[in-house]
Amino acid sequence: MEIPLPINDYIYSMKKLLLLLPVLLTSFFLKAQTDSSSHKLIFFDDFNNNQNNWTITGNKHANGRIDSGFYYLTAEGRAYGDAQEIKIDTRKDFEIEARIKISHGNAEHKAYYSMLFWGRDGMESYYFTFAKDGFASIEVCDGKNQSSCTTKSGSLQKSALNPDDFNTYTIRKTGHSYSFLINGTLFYEMPFAPFFGNLIGIGAGRNVSLVIDYLKVSYL
Repeated sequence: MEIPLPINDYIYSMKKLLLLLPVLLTSFFLKAQTDSSSHKLIFFDDFNNNQNNWTITGNKHANGRIDSGFYYLTAEGRAYGDAQEIKIDTRKDFEIEARIKISHGNAEHKAYYSMLFWGRDGMESYYFTFAKDGFASIEVCDGKNQSSCTTKSGSLQKSALNPDDFNTYTIRKTGHSYSFLINGTLFYEMPFAPFFGNLIGIGAGRNVSLVIDYLKVSYL
């Protein structure tokens, strides 16, 4: 869906071990294809195919492709995002996570930031923003232009992200609070706020190219 944007016991005989081996391997591969944690998975895409219909053709605003387990997204001229409708029972604790690399584009956060967004409906959305200069922020937007976005107090700050490699961005809701993490390090906290809608996605900043490894949503 196009979105416009501002994981010994040796008393057994060898025969028994060989009989168990296919079962163990099947269990291992099933876990690897879903979630390696004990969390209850709601949505997971590691881009081994395009079963979720991400943007993979070029248009005047963006180019996208899926190749070798990665989703490549480039915004042309203006910011551009792609999303999935993922219904979350927000009364429960949950987590939204993506592993993303900024492969090309202006490093300045102010005018060229990219984002992991959630709770979106129309132009109303929450943004976890990031850029190659290391700055990140949390924003709430209710319109198409940057002027319609409000940066949460104290959230615009230099972060621990690696500008030249993949970084893991995590939005974690527990109780009545949100925690935002970058590569497992706490970045910001704020009270939980109700969703506007069910869209969750990733946006590339103006003339910025992203490589996305996975997008995962789960209950805690």
